[in-house]
Amino acid sequence: MGDTLFLVHTSFGAFTPEERAKSAMARLQEVIREEYFYPDSLVSVEVDNDYFVIYRNRTLLVIHSKDTIGTGKSLEELSDKVISILNENLATKSLKFNFMATIRNIGYTLLVVFFLGLIIWLLNWVFRKIFRYAGVNKARLFKSIKINNYEFLTAEREYEVAVNLLKVFKIALIIVLFLVALPVIFSIFPSTEGVTRKILGMIWSPVSNILMAVVNYLPKLITIIIIYLIFKYLIRFIRFLSREVENKALVLPGFYPEWAKPTYNIVRLLLYAFMFVVIFPYLPGSESPVFRGVSVFLGVLFSLGSSSVISNIMAGLVITYMRPYKVGDRIRIDDVIGDVVEKSLMITRINTIKNEDVTIPNAKVLTGYSVNYSSPTDKEGLIIHTTVTIGYDAPWRTVHELLIRAANLTEGVSATPGPFVLQTSLDDFYISYQVNAYVKDSHKILRIKSDLHQNIQDEFNRSGVEIMSPHYRSERDGNPVTIPDEWEIELPPVREKPVKASKPSSKNKNKTKPTE
Repeated sequence: MGDTLFLVHTSFGAFTPEERAKSAMARLQEVIREEYFYPDSLVSVEVDNDYFVIYRNRTLLVIHSKDTIGTGKSLEELSDKVISILNENLATKSLKFNFMATIRNIGYTLLVVFFLGLIIWLLNWVFRKIFRYAGVNKARLFKSIKINNYEFLTAEREYEVAVNLLKVFKIALIIVLFLVALPVIFSIFPSTEGVTRKILGMIWSPVSNILMAVVNYLPKLITIIIIYLIFKYLIRFIRFLSREVENKALVLPGFYPEWAKPTYNIVRLLLYAFMFVVIFPYLPGSESPVFRGVSVFLGVLFSLGSSSVISNIMAGLVITYMRPYKVGDRIRIDDVIGDVVEKSLMITRINTIKNEDVTIPNAKVLTGYSVNYSSPTDKEGLIIHTTVTIGYDAPWRTVHELLIRAANLTEGVSATPGPFVLQTSLDDFYISYQVNAYVKDSHKILRIKSDLHQNIQDEFNRSGVEIMSPHYRSERDGNPVTIPDEWEIELPPVREKPVKASKPSSKNKNKTKPTE
């Protein structure tokens, strides 16, 4: 600080007097820059006939025997003189330096804060300009993003995403500015230099740890990538084979084409599971107790909450290879009749004849029964039937002829094999006749049955044969037959029966007798 404390005129080892003076001056400057000076901590220690001047475990300078030349003092006296000069000057200069330095450091701090505020203001001004420009030119700058025919991002949504990203970027820049400015501010004051080191350490330590972890993890990451690529192309090859089998280009004896896709899904799932097992040891943190605990916990949750899911999946696998029905078939499961529109490992979805979508879990399908109306149509055809009851007065050959004629007139009934009739029972008042007919279109069963019923009515009415369903128990005493009047037939003769007069009861003796 402009004062000369003592002169150095001899060399020491390889150091010249100038180098010795500069080194001592630099170390003394470090002492007076500290917040406090402790005189008791300034001592001299004799080592190998030299005196080392030490302050708080730091060597400030070394006094050797050549330094006593021309002074008229011994080495010990010279050392004491140097200690006395340093104690007198360092305390005064430390106080003066710290006061002036504090004023100067406050100015530096204000300057840093000013520049920090100025840069933040400029950032806000620039981003306001950007936002205003983007809003005015929104239609020109932003176009909708489409993937094939799917509009992934509309222009308005793309604009909002861009604005939000810019806002996040602006906030990140401001945070970086603060992280840079705070260490600078703390480093201005000697008493807060330690805070600067801590802040820089807090910032750099996790970053360096992450970088080192990434570098150390690279061999395992390369191994994971290689394993993934192997399984990826293996699955692609299996998918190619499944498509060939599904398209009947590749024929495997005993393996149906409709098994190709579900089998591929099962094999793919197993391969992915095996790939995960192989990759698991290479995952970061896989050996830590926390990672293992979380894995066990998730496994327990999955096993407890997925019992019904697993049962449906297993039932779906069994149904797949049982082949009771396929998509598009007309089936019945319990009391649900309709067309299969979806068949997966979990559920079977049916579109009913009333155009209702019914979802049935595969476990219920497996534990119950199902009826497939479509599979027989690939061969001779599906047999539909209906039953009529005819009185004993109608010849059975005539009834057979009428029923077969009605079946042949019905649209959708196959001519070959032809319809046939079975007499299923001989009841008290009528005979049950069952007409059976082959059909090829399982999706029109209800319409064909309805037309068959209409034709049966027409044929029997035209021939004058009564259908006794429901049977008539009342005795014929002049009642009309059940055939509609539009059919001109010869009615059976009416039998007249006298009506007997009812006798009055004893309670009604005084009342008028009923007319006979």
